Amino acid sequence: MKDLQFDSETAMSVIRNCLVVIIPGEIHDDMLMRIRTDILEKVQATKVRGLVLDFSTVRALDTFAFNSFTDTAKMASLLGATIVFVGLQPGVVSALVDLGLEITDVGTALTIEDAFEQLRDIASFQDEPEDEVDTDSETIEDDDWEDDIEEE
Repeated sequence: MKDLQFDSETAMSVIRNCLVVIIPGEIHDDMLMRIRTDILEKVQATKVRGLVLDFSTVRALDTFAFNSFTDTAKMASLLGATIVFVGLQPGVVSALVDLGLEITDVGTALTIEDAFEQLRDIASFQDEPEDEVDTDSETIEDDDWEDDIEEE
């Protein structure tokens, strides 16, 4: 796990080639643009393949903030990341549905582990980076290839 240091109130860590962002419990409109900028800069700088936005500490989310996070998710998607929203509280979910808001092109999960399970199929998602091993290191020379064909 790699912690990222920057001038923001939002905690971010890279875990399993995913940027995990803990959304603060108290979100103010002026924070949204700063959070968006930090997320997009870190996705680009770290070349992560997944982005997990953890809303587990958020007790209230208005339409402006929700739309800002979904727009940020779309932007991160354009940078190559697959996005999962995690930990949305029942009251927040109920309010979002009552307001007629929809989550499209973004996965959702109850826990971060559930999010990692959803993201495990992306190309470079791994617990630990490993060196690629060439299992087929044997080469066939053109002469050998022709000999094999003639024997058949």
